[in-house]
Amino acid sequence: MSNLYTKNGDNGFASTITRRMIPKNSPIFSLLGTLDELNSALGVARSKMPPEPGEIVRSIQQDVISFSTELAGGERFATKEKVSAMEKSIDLIMESVPEITAFITPGDSPAGAALDLARTIARRAERELVASKLTGGVTREAMMWGNRLSDLLYALARMMDAKAAGIPAAVPVSAAPQAVASVPAPAGEEFLDLALWLCRQVLNKAKEWNLPVVTAVCDAGANPVVLLRADGAYIASVDIAQNKAFTSCSLKMSTEQLGTLSQPNGPLYGIQNTNGGRIVIFGGGIPLFENGRLLGGFGVSGGSAEQDTSLAHYAQEQFERRNEMKS
Repeated sequence: MSNLYTKNGDNGFASTITRRMIPKNSPIFSLLGTLDELNSALGVARSKMPPEPGEIVRSIQQDVISFSTELAGGERFATKEKVSAMEKSIDLIMESVPEITAFITPGDSPAGAALDLARTIARRAERELVASKLTGGVTREAMMWGNRLSDLLYALARMMDAKAAGIPAAVPVSAAPQAVASVPAPAGEEFLDLALWLCRQVLNKAKEWNLPVVTAVCDAGANPVVLLRADGAYIASVDIAQNKAFTSCSLKMSTEQLGTLSQPNGPLYGIQNTNGGRIVIFGGGIPLFENGRLLGGFGVSGGSAEQDTSLAHYAQEQFERRNEMKS
């Protein structure tokens, strides 16, 4: 068995992937150490959260590891696409929680307090990122991602505070959810839990096809609730998936059915030109009904029209099976 210690750093010097034998108090080591501290703080926060939102934090932890690897000279992680996906997640969360009109005093919920602590560590990491940038090796996209990270943790903290107060706060999931094993639908769950579960079912099925997709769910008022984007999915698929969910909910029919009705000489011909261009007339969106009551809409985008339609059918099957299990 190899020893945990190597003794290589006993002289106060260490190396990264691209930097050889530099002092351990160099800006890059301070930054990497803070990111390690941040990841541990996120682990504490995750231990205080329910499983589904906890998976969001687990995904962020994995991103922090990838980010640290880039800063140490490894494969590039931070891109404009990842920053954009994070911004969409932040916006969706903040749209769903009560308006904040004063400074936050952390501690309204255990998970929220832990996330607020992680947020302050992320802010420190950002300051150290600026110091490291002066010595090179930090891209503009890395600066942007590091800045948005603390904003995402702030939004998640507010979400957990709202949930603890009994306020139904919607949660999208950022950039790159990891594949998880198929799990039975939770009994007596909130719509948010159902939406997360359904999106993960479809993401797992799409992964079997080596197909990176985006899944989205809106509520009965067509308000966004969940957005899950697999690594490598098209940027355009984010809006398309959400619009498919909006379409199927607004018109109470699948986008596949609407596609047939909106053909030339069809009863709904031209409908795609209404609602600010948000109406989608090809497969991938389904309405979610429970005992005749509209709960919301589901949308998936990322494959061909046939693949998206097949995934929507799979979502319908999973949703109906869930209803049978519940009844």
